[in-house]
Amino acid sequence: MTFSQVEKLYKGGWHGAIALVGLYEYKTHKSLLSKILAIGLITFHTDAAVCDYLEIPTTPQRLIKRMLDKRTGI
Repeated sequence: MTFSQVEKLYKGGWHGAIALVGLYEYKTHKSLLSKILAIGLITFHTDAAVCDYLEIPTTPQRLIKRMLDKRTGI
């Protein structure tokens, strides 16, 4: 296994573990705010895990870049 492959697995696994914490938080807490925050945690870190593994920018990074490109006319 190359260093790049190990790094991708480590970064993706780290985000995957945090997404699992989000699942735990969603199941454990009862308030609406807690559930919304847990869904955000799950969504963000699942996206980050996949994007880290594929070596592409995350969805928020791509959206911000697209908005800045339209604003500057590039």
